[in-house]
Amino acid sequence: MNRKYWTIGAVSVSIVAVIVLVTVVTRDKSPEKWISGKYKRVSSDTYRSPKKPADVAREIRKELKPIDRVNDMATLGNRGGVFLRYPKHVVAVLPYGVGSRITVDSASRGYSRYHTHVGGHWSTPGSNGWNSRGSASFRGGGPGSGK
Repeated sequence: MNRKYWTIGAVSVSIVAVIVLVTVVTRDKSPEKWISGKYKRVSSDTYRSPKKPADVAREIRKELKPIDRVNDMATLGNRGGVFLRYPKHVVAVLPYGVGSRITVDSASRGYSRYHTHVGGHWSTPGSNGWNSRGSASFRGGGPGSGK
């Protein structure tokens, strides 16, 4: 082969690699989107599964790695649940009969809704949720901030 074909091949492979990289980096890994495609929707933010909460939470964690997790079912039984924290969402997997009820909330709504379960473990989310380390993503501002 001559140099012209090698150049065309290298450019083509580079273009395909860039397209694949952009697709992987920009694909939507929103808990809301993935959960809505996997489980049966029963209302705008609630889904159901015939599986036990621990199994459902494991499936979700396997696909979408959370920042943190709280599981209080060992201490609270059917009054507890598994709570998964993401940068902009809180996913709760709660017992429902022999299966599970799954809720997907914004960070602030989920924190407020499940405060009795997660309040001692998680910080209050910032105005834009949590960052990847789990801290509030916005600390405020103005004169004297950070002092």
